[in-house]
Amino acid sequence: MSTTLIVALVVAGLVIVLGIGFFSQAMERARLERARTLAELQARWNHCHAVSNGLPGQYMSPELKGLLLEEEVSLLERLVRLDPRNGRYADQLKEARQQQGKGEPQVRNAPLAIGDEAAAQNVRRQLADLLQLLDQARAEKRLDDQTFLRWTRQIRLHQTETTLNMYRSLAEAAMREGKPRVAKLQYERAVAYLTKHPDSANADQLAVFRHLLLQAEQTATRMEQGVPGTELSEGVQALEEDDQAWRKKALYDD
Repeated sequence: MSTTLIVALVVAGLVIVLGIGFFSQAMERARLERARTLAELQARWNHCHAVSNGLPGQYMSPELKGLLLEEEVSLLERLVRLDPRNGRYADQLKEARQQQGKGEPQVRNAPLAIGDEAAAQNVRRQLADLLQLLDQARAEKRLDDQTFLRWTRQIRLHQTETTLNMYRSLAEAAMREGKPRVAKLQYERAVAYLTKHPDSANADQLAVFRHLLLQAEQTATRMEQGVPGTELSEGVQALEEDDQAWRKKALYDD
């Protein structure tokens, strides 16, 4: 066997070994990329499904329900293409398409009274997930910029409403317990929140909470000056009635 032939065989062997190595690496990269994509799509579908079913009823509309259903279908179609042997994805896709075929989706989400920090935090997280889902749909050209901006404004309003409802509920509970200073603190938090988020849509709300803050301060002062119980109770009742009047005013002004 000549030297030239031996060199050629060695070179050919090296090329084959290197080719096998590159092919194995390419296959491994493809496998990891597929697994990553599957995990990402599954997480997005989980968030979408959770928001669609868990968002409080006061923030859910048939239009939003239909938009989330479209997103679920899109995500499930991609999951089925990536993992056609997974029957769970196919079943979920079939169910989602059946819901689409029924026309405008019904909203069965129950309204939620946001009365504490935990409830408010949960709702804000759901709204943040919703905004992220819509942003991803816009980036993938399934949602146009104008529609995305409209929903972004609406979600921001819901986030503000959630926070303010929490402060108001905590303040009202404190007033019922005869703790006007605690109520005053909650109204101060609401005023600070609105001041940090200046928006023309929040102007009326800011006036409402400043008024409630003043009323809570006056009630606390009367209590600390030793106002008799009956007179103090009348003052608290007057504050609650005034709160309701300001709520109606803010609603009608909107």
